[in-house]
Amino acid sequence: MANNQALFLDRIRIALKQGSRPSMSVATDDKAFLQSIASRGREEQLLLLRQLMDNAEPLHLQVHGCASLTAAGECVAAIARECKPEFGTCREIVLHDHPLVHGLQLAPLLSVQGIANHLTRSGDPDVRQHTVNASIGITVAAWAIAESATIVQLTRPGQPRSTSLVPSIHIAVMLLSNLVATLAEAYALLRREQHPDSLVLISGPSKTADIEHTMVHGAHGPREMHLIVLTGAMVEGETA
Repeated sequence: MANNQALFLDRIRIALKQGSRPSMSVATDDKAFLQSIASRGREEQLLLLRQLMDNAEPLHLQVHGCASLTAAGECVAAIARECKPEFGTCREIVLHDHPLVHGLQLAPLLSVQGIANHLTRSGDPDVRQHTVNASIGITVAAWAIAESATIVQLTRPGQPRSTSLVPSIHIAVMLLSNLVATLAEAYALLRREQHPDSLVLISGPSKTADIEHTMVHGAHGPREMHLIVLTGAMVEGETA
């Protein structure tokens, strides 16, 4: 298992022209990766954010750095204001039931625009219909990977996978401290987690070039995607 995983990751690195690394056991590898993450300072995190932004641009993943929850809420409201529903005229937003989303205080910002918002509370029988109606889905990403501009979404109670897949626009929110350098670091963190119901790795909006090699966005999921990274030190301390 460990050798297969090392071979798989080495092939990805070679394809990305990053070279290969010596094979290590999963336990040894994880310890090294977790130590590297824990020792990373704020300046290194901001450099990773710049790398993420650079890698996100060709994937049409729009990354926004926000210094506060207030700024992040205003960023979401601005995206919602400019959004035109892909189907019909219904303007609704579905949001993960998560403390970070609650901290955005979106209800008053959206109500003035006439946009209804619904939390994906566990056990709510209307969650499915609200998700189908929504033009925007807002989630909290577990991590983002700088080298590939990939968002890792874990499915938890009150945080279903459908929020990131069904609405035409997906907005993910996360703390700067949850930005990692590589896929291997993300796997090390994942193995430390209690197993989620499922996970999704997302690199930009849905896209396909199956028909005449013409790139089309939104064929199998969201046609537009945003990642809001909360960079403020106070935000990190208050929501950790």
